[in-house]
Amino acid sequence: MLPMMMDQSAEAQGGDTVYELRIYHLNEGKQDLILERFRSKETKIFARVGMHGVAYWVPTEEPLAGRTLIYLLRHQSREAAKESWAKFSADPEWIALKKESEKDGDFVNKHESTFMKLTDFSPKV
Repeated sequence: MLPMMMDQSAEAQGGDTVYELRIYHLNEGKQDLILERFRSKETKIFARVGMHGVAYWVPTEEPLAGRTLIYLLRHQSREAAKESWAKFSADPEWIALKKESEKDGDFVNKHESTFMKLTDFSPKV
């Protein structure tokens, strides 16, 4: 039954669905802090503003281990992604959370974002 539900959900995503791959290069000693922030609150804010978290990873080997967060978001469209990020950036809960959690220094030194579409032969995610 679960595979059937996954296929239906993938079909319901429509042709405009995009995935956003985000890579955060973190300042020294900040990985545990950002993981806790994502775990406890940030992903909930994402969901509230329309972003669907697909998966979150941390590298296991140097030079990225301990200083990188990688995650994948699903958006209904590229325009929906733009709108969701605007809502997120202006969200009072996010602004307060970032200010409080980063009072001793920024977590992210540099971030990368790449938007992607599934190929016709890709397994559905």
